[in-house]
Amino acid sequence: MEYLARCHCKRVHFSFRSTEITAGKRCNCSLCIRRGAVLSPTYIPDADFTPHADESDLAVYLWNDEVIRHYFCKTCGIYTYGVVTGEDGKDRYRVNLGCVEGLDTLALDITIVDGKALPLADAS
Repeated sequence: MEYLARCHCKRVHFSFRSTEITAGKRCNCSLCIRRGAVLSPTYIPDADFTPHADESDLAVYLWNDEVIRHYFCKTCGIYTYGVVTGEDGKDRYRVNLGCVEGLDTLALDITIVDGKALPLADAS
């Protein structure tokens, strides 16, 4: 399926291809607890993700060991997606499912990830 997504103020747009989304993840690391986002259940490969076209609309937060680049809209502050570069040199994306058009995150089967106990690249 093709999913369209945007931040709250509609300035940041992105899209991705995925099987039907019926589940999401929440993490208990200190960053995720504060941001409260429901994340895509898996990382989305670079080939299936179209990031926002104008990076000047986005701010990035590099936290702890700076493995994951956390992007958010500079205007409304909504966390949109995170990017991690794999060992193969290709990017993988984890999406804030609250940004996905027509997706009810309250109806998803949510799995809690123990991010406090995992290596950072696996947690977020």
